Amino acid sequence: MNISKILFAACAVLFCTLTTATAQSLDNPSDIIVGNWQPSNGQSVVQIYKGKEAAGEDPKKYYGRVIWLKEPNDPDTGQPKLDKNNPEEGQRKNPRKGLVIMKGVEFTGSKNELTWGEGTIYDPNNGSTYSFEATISTKNLNVLEGRGYIGVSLFGRTDTWKRMVKK
Repeated sequence: MNISKILFAACAVLFCTLTTATAQSLDNPSDIIVGNWQPSNGQSVVQIYKGKEAAGEDPKKYYGRVIWLKEPNDPDTGQPKLDKNNPEEGQRKNPRKGLVIMKGVEFTGSKNELTWGEGTIYDPNNGSTYSFEATISTKNLNVLEGRGYIGVSLFGRTDTWKRMVKK
């Protein structure tokens, strides 16, 4: 067998593997959002997961927890950063790492339109909670466009999150 046939066979196997993986993930499009995502500022990583009944979450909805912080400690105290801007005083001593910031997000799309909404996202930098919707392109399943807004989606901010892929 010559080198060109071996190279062709290897490329064919790789193509089939990638095509099958994408097709399988689109069979259950709602779960494509599950994974670890880094917002555009690079300051954190959010793990998006399906709700757990044992944690009081709806198993048909999606939630996001901060699992990594670039600067996990408060520069003034040297201690882990806390949710000090939370409007609920009793929550202000909770550490930011481990904080569930995305709650109750539902799959609102289809196999051809990967969208989620109806949930909220919390910004620990200012203590505000916003309505939240997200879109993932079927052409690139590793980029999420998330939009937080108050009232109408027109009045909000969009941020691009990148899926953290194991190397």
